[in-house]
This record gives sequence, structure tokens and C-alpha cells, in this order.
Amino acid sequence: MQDHLPRRSRRQRINRRLRYLYLSAAQWRRQVPVWIAAILIGLVAYVFARGSHWSHDLFFKAYDASPYWSLLITPAGLALAIWIMHRFFPSSAGGGIPQSIAALEPGMHKLREYCFTLKAAFGKVLLTLIGISSGATFGYEGPIVQVGAAIKYSLNRKAAQRHDGAARSFILAGGAAGVAAAFNAPLAGIVFAIEEMGRAFDMRASSTILLSVIVAGLTTFAINGNYNYFGIVHVAMDSKQAWLAIPICGVVGGLIGGLACRVLLALSSRLPGPLHGWRIRYPVRFAAGCGLALAVIGIISHGSTFGTGYFRARDIIEGHGAALQDYGVLKLISMFVSHISAVPGGMFAPSLAVGAGFGLNMSQLMPFLPQTMVVLLGMVGFFAGMTRAPMTGFVIVMEMTDTSGMIIPLMATALVAASVSRLVARRALYEGQVRLFLPQWQAKAGQIDQPAART
Repeated sequence: MQDHLPRRSRRQRINRRLRYLYLSAAQWRRQVPVWIAAILIGLVAYVFARGSHWSHDLFFKAYDASPYWSLLITPAGLALAIWIMHRFFPSSAGGGIPQSIAALEPGMHKLREYCFTLKAAFGKVLLTLIGISSGATFGYEGPIVQVGAAIKYSLNRKAAQRHDGAARSFILAGGAAGVAAAFNAPLAGIVFAIEEMGRAFDMRASSTILLSVIVAGLTTFAINGNYNYFGIVHVAMDSKQAWLAIPICGVVGGLIGGLACRVLLALSSRLPGPLHGWRIRYPVRFAAGCGLALAVIGIISHGSTFGTGYFRARDIIEGHGAALQDYGVLKLISMFVSHISAVPGGMFAPSLAVGAGFGLNMSQLMPFLPQTMVVLLGMVGFFAGMTRAPMTGFVIVMEMTDTSGMIIPLMATALVAASVSRLVARRALYEGQVRLFLPQWQAKAGQIDQPAART
């Protein structure tokens, strides 16, 4: 009897250890798709970024040959993008961020299965690059949110379909990893997931988000090396007078950003006059008309308003923007026109470029202050005013320019701008776009279900 008890005890210990090893192996098997998805997001973000720059260069090669080539390239490119979208990639429509936020709502299983597929991700990349190569004011940083979420969701579909919380975690993690890899800004990716998509944020998703951001960031780092989106900026607020720039940039940026948000939401809801009906009945021709308007604006501005705005914003930050005094206004108009064309594209980088343009204007009102400092505050002020996401605004500008010494001024300006924006626009940009998107999706979901119901 005494020998029997020790043998049974040993068997129990061995069974416990085997069970522990099995559960550990099962846990690792569940983590493999998470790691693979994060690596793929990093790779796609790198390809997307390089493709964006190549598309930009390709357009300007034609523009340098003759500015009037844009009168053909821009309308034809936007019309082609809309035709391809309606014909092959209807699930790739939109900017990407509103769709990702809407997918976090309860009961959005059909939306996730529609918008977060590898086909939708491929279409989003293709259509955005066509828009950028046409000279439209688009960025790839917004679409990479949906692309990252689609990759993460697709590679973890079984777990996502079983648990609604897991589905939200994958979408959050994919979107955060996309932003982090696109900007080489891991903190911005995490803050974006919490602040912009935070209505459905679950603390249990924090480890998945952190792991995805790290792996995606390391992937782009391994390919492209460490870099700052707008380069390294050497500036600091080292004078008492410099603190005057915070309320000025915060108030002006908040007012202009709030007005831009209000206009964008109005244009998303309904275009004025007969334009709304034209866009619904003749989407391809309407996109071509928008492209023609963008080409005219670009020619008037001597080519400065074409593209994402990255290079112009960098020139302004580096102090080479003497000929760009009207850039902020013209770039904002081109962003509006690009948006109403309905071609998929983002507004992250263009909004920072618009903010740099208005920052340049504000620096002329304060010639006793360093121009670069005022431009950075103008960027974060406009971005926070338009998106009403102050944390994302100051973190993303700080990481993109390596200006950790400006953290307090950037933070204060973003907070002032977001507060002022509430006086102008009742809803934040992405919140308002989600409210407009959900009824449209419900109507589309009914149309998708109809053929299945007939059979």
C-alpha cells in the first residue's frame, strides 16, 4: 500500500507536467499566426511606403516634362481607380480608418468578413497607389490601418469567429501595427489604437497590440533601418517668448482643423447641389471631374499641391518654404476635392502637410520665434483640431521628427487645439465618418444578403 501511493503520486506529477507541456505548445501554436501576421504587416507597410514614393516620383516625372500632362493623368487615374473599385474591389472603398472603427462595434461579423479579407487589403493598396500616382492628395497611412487589420484578422479568422473579443483584439492590433510600421512610430501606433479606436478598447488586447507593434516595427527596421519620417529636427523652446506660440498655434490650428472636420463630414454626408446625384449616378465621370479640378489647382500652385504632401511638409520644416505661402489653403482644398472623388486614400500625411502650411503662415506672425518650432506646433494643432485626437497628434509629430525636447509644447498645443475644435465641430472626424458609414453598410449588407435569400 505504501509503494502504491508513491507510484500514483509520481504518475500524477508526470500527467500534470505533460498537460502543462501540451497547453504550452497549444499556446505557442495560437501565437504563431499572430507573429506571422505582424511580420506581414511590417512587410506590406514597407512595400506600401516605397510604392507611395515611387508613385509620387512617377507622377512628377511626367509633370516635369510638361505640367499639362496632369490634365490627362489625374482625371484618367482617378476614373480608373473608381472603375476598378466598383468592378473588382467594392470592399476596399473608403479611407480605412472609419471601417476599422466600425468593425469594433458589437454584431459587426458581416462587416469584418466583407472588409477584412486579403482581397480587400490588396485592393486598398492598389487603389491608393493609383490615386497617389495620379497626383491626388492621398496618403497611405490611413489605408494601412485597414490593411493591417485585414491581415491580422484573416490569418486569425477561426479564433476571431469564435470570440467577438478576439476579433476586436486582432483588428485593434492590426491597425496599430500598420500605423507604427508606416510612420516608424511605435508609440503613435499604440496611442492611436487606444485613442482613435478606444471606444471598443479592451485591456486584454494590450499584449496582442504591443506584440504586433513590436514585431511589425522590427520587420520594417530590419528592411529599411531606423529612420525618422520627416528627418531629425533640431529645435527646442528655449526662450520665454516661445511660449506665446502655444496658445496661438493651438487656437488657430483648432479653429481651422475644426472647420476642416466640419466640411469633410458635410461632404461625406451630401454634396451640395446636383453634385450629389452626379457622384451616385456617374461615379467614374465624377471622379474624372475631381481629377481635372485637382490638376488645375496643381498647375496654379506650380505643382506644390500634387501628391501626399510629404516632401513639401519636409521642405517647410527644414526652412525651405519661402515660395509656399499659400500652400496650406491650396493643399486643404485639394484634400477636400480628393476626398469627394471617393477614391480610397488616407488623410494622415495630407493633414500634417496642411498643418505645416498653416504653421508657416503663423511663423510669419511671430518672426521672433524659430520658424521650425512654430511649423511643428502648427502641424500638431491642425491635426488635433481636425481629428480631435490630441495624444495621437503630439506623439506622432514627436516621433516623426525626433523632437522629444518639444514634448510639453506639442502636448499643450494639441490639447488647446482639440478643445477649440469642439466649439466649431460637434463630432470628431472619424467618429462622424463612422456614424455616416454604419447606415450605408447596413443597407449594403441587406443587398449582399438578398441573392442568398432568393436561392
